Amino acid sequence: MLDLEASNNTLSATVWLLAHDSQISDLVKLISERADILQHYRLKTSAAVAHRLHRLTHAPIHATELNQLKAEVASGNVLAVIFLIDPSLQTPSEPDVAELSRLCSEHNVPFAFNLPTAHPVLNSFLQTRVAHLIFNPVAGQRDSTQDLLQIRQILSPWMHLHIHFTSREVDADQLAQQAVAAQPDLIIASGGDGTVSLVAGQMLSTGIPLGVIPRGTANALSVAMGIPTTVAGACQLILAGTTRRFDAAYCNHHLMTLLAGIGLEAGTVGKATRELKNQWGVLAYLIAGWEQLGEQALFNAEFEIEGQVHQFEAYAVTIANAAPPTSVLAQGVGEVIFDDGLLDITIITKQEAQQPTIRSKLQATRDFINLYGSALVKTKADLPNLYHFRTDRLTLKTTYPEPIVVDGEMVGSTPLEVSCLPSALTVVAPAKHRPSSVEKVAGFWVQRVFPSVSTLIAALGLSGLIGLPLAFWLVKWMANVWMPARTQALEVNILQFFQQFATPSGNQAMLVITRFGNPEITVPIFLIILGLLWWQRDYWKLLMGITAFIGVRIINYELDLLLEYSQPSIHPPSLTDEELALLFQGNYLQGAVLYGLIAYLLALRFPKMARWFYVGAILWVGAIGFSRLYLGIQWPFDVLAGIVSGFLWLMVCIVLLRLQDIRQASKRQKRQMVAESGFKTP
Repeated sequence: MLDLEASNNTLSATVWLLAHDSQISDLVKLISERADILQHYRLKTSAAVAHRLHRLTHAPIHATELNQLKAEVASGNVLAVIFLIDPSLQTPSEPDVAELSRLCSEHNVPFAFNLPTAHPVLNSFLQTRVAHLIFNPVAGQRDSTQDLLQIRQILSPWMHLHIHFTSREVDADQLAQQAVAAQPDLIIASGGDGTVSLVAGQMLSTGIPLGVIPRGTANALSVAMGIPTTVAGACQLILAGTTRRFDAAYCNHHLMTLLAGIGLEAGTVGKATRELKNQWGVLAYLIAGWEQLGEQALFNAEFEIEGQVHQFEAYAVTIANAAPPTSVLAQGVGEVIFDDGLLDITIITKQEAQQPTIRSKLQATRDFINLYGSALVKTKADLPNLYHFRTDRLTLKTTYPEPIVVDGEMVGSTPLEVSCLPSALTVVAPAKHRPSSVEKVAGFWVQRVFPSVSTLIAALGLSGLIGLPLAFWLVKWMANVWMPARTQALEVNILQFFQQFATPSGNQAMLVITRFGNPEITVPIFLIILGLLWWQRDYWKLLMGITAFIGVRIINYELDLLLEYSQPSIHPPSLTDEELALLFQGNYLQGAVLYGLIAYLLALRFPKMARWFYVGAILWVGAIGFSRLYLGIQWPFDVLAGIVSGFLWLMVCIVLLRLQDIRQASKRQKRQMVAESGFKTP
């Protein structure tokens, strides 16, 4: 059982300070010298010692019955026990030093018995962060006792945790105010979006990082910032300690971290009662939203933005500082940026008032799904009745008072004044993702060309199959047209240069090496690799391997037709034309792709050795190419075409695999968001 302080529902990280009578002066000296550390913790001692300390020091030390010491040590709420003992004391003392030492050792609690051991214990606190956890025990539908136990198990070994519990009498903002006054290293809010918003309101411009452990129904702030929505994942992120700046805003003097809504948004939240959420969870928003679709009326909205007035017959108005994709009414341009110093205003209108029919509801639902899809690919939704602005402040007036919802809470009615507070909070969150070149290409394609990564994969694959052979054919055609004699003479000179070093033993070595580019070796190795990928159930890499294998056959056939391969007549004297003719049928392009693919797969499995795998593949493919020139099997341009085409086609296949990974990640994100939040408003 956790022993809570009855006065304020707080479970504080505690340090016990005890001393024999002759050591009281040393204890006072220790408290005075290390006040900068001890002030962050709850200090306890026995009634007798407390009486003497209160006359000698002003430190807030709480008198506690000694029989509670054992229970607190066993509960894991004691950080250290400092008991300055008198070594000359012959009679047994209370508490018993040996028994207390054994108890602390059993529960891994540091125990100091004199000043030389007390100072290192307190010095260790300097290396450990002090965190205040504000815990809402009634948030969400999970077991709060198990959640708290998991939080303590993960965080307590790495930080000194003071736990404050919200109640009907004490709200999260009051507890946050107390925590800010203690100047800890970190304040953690564990609950729903309402709890997080109340805590954040007390932390504006303090510079103290805010950690979030989401346990509510929607957890919209966590999803918007990429914070894991599981207790374990959020705790691991807090331990990692990466932070980002986060804007906030004031809406009629109410703090806003997420968004404010008027019209459909406010009506939906108003209908999603606590009883409905307890019964249906996130589906409560769907039920309430479906009902509100049939009741929401148009209203006249007048916006004053940067000195200009805009009027709309609005159906829904959303003013967002941050919003996950599931907050569909905020997705005017597909993405709400929470650290740009601006607010996103999304206005949805109707051409004319409609009767609340099933057809009109389904049409509105289709538009919301369109908005949700736009948020997933971060592009503007193609809706004729949607308007979007970005500004740092605005005033909104309506003909008749309209209810306002801010961060999921009803806060009154219009008129409304909103102003952004740039970089008002520091939040523990994943580092800002910097898209790779492949992700940038995928994003450009989805936003500007076609809203599907699948079409990009198909286009890139076809471009590689058709474009590579045509490019080499064009290069050779230009060379033959502009300088045919010089091109042929250059290739002959290259072959003669290499073959002047020919020896019988060198010929045999080169024959062995060059066969590794031929189908009798490359095809079985390809099949073995594909079989291993199938056995490991790595189906996307298997598909990449099949694509590479089939594509290389197609490209080689196209190159054979376009470049009109011919075998040189220049070769070492010891080799017959029949022997070389057998080698000439070899598919060198296929070998280049094969060994590059092996290096790539090994680099994925052993990333620390990636450089060696790639260097090895380049050297080996280069050796096969050299053997082709040494033996006079192929012309230099044909060897160059095989090497370059092979590596370019392999790069195309790798890019296709990475695009597929992006596509699958987007699908997983969509499924996760639907599972956690559904199509809903915050």
